Amino acid sequence: MTVLPSRRIRLVAGRSLLGVDGNPRLREQMFDSCVLGVDPGVANVGLAVVARADRKISLVWASTVRTPSDLAGPSRLRRLADEVGAAIGSYAPDAVAIERLAWNRNQVSALQVARATGAVMVVADRAGLAVEEYGPNEVKIAITGAGNADKHQVRDALVRIHGLRDCPVQADAVDAVAIALTHLMGSRMRAAARTRIPIRTRSVSR
Repeated sequence: MTVLPSRRIRLVAGRSLLGVDGNPRLREQMFDSCVLGVDPGVANVGLAVVARADRKISLVWASTVRTPSDLAGPSRLRRLADEVGAAIGSYAPDAVAIERLAWNRNQVSALQVARATGAVMVVADRAGLAVEEYGPNEVKIAITGAGNADKHQVRDALVRIHGLRDCPVQADAVDAVAIALTHLMGSRMRAAARTRIPIRTRSVSR
């Protein structure tokens, strides 16, 4: 299994997170909210942790995991699951955000992505984490404001608009960052909606 290092990794640089002991209590003290974003696949998997502290968004960690092509399908899925579990154990996210499968793609590729998505969901559920899925266009609109944005434009928006200057260059990792940020932005709006003070109306007698 190959892990492509991101430009910014706080706990581990240039290698797998497997076997690394995280510190969830430290994470809870540092961040108000933390999300693990996943761009699912069997051959290449993008993973990213994006957090918010005092209204400031930051990229905590991002990486691309590659599984050997000579491994059997179940073994590749297990390695993917192990990496996701290691990321959860190291960074203790509040939720996991996954890119929803686009069914208009190649059927064989779609099947592989569906299997990878299922493996990620199982790991997240075992960790007691909520899982949300976001479609590709939904992510592009949230990050760039345009549903037809390409990968270069998505990364450019992450850096220039959202201030994530340490955004990785690997496409799968970039997608994972965008997915995590989409969830983080949406969760903040949902929280604001839940705490919104209802408007009271006064009846007028005639």
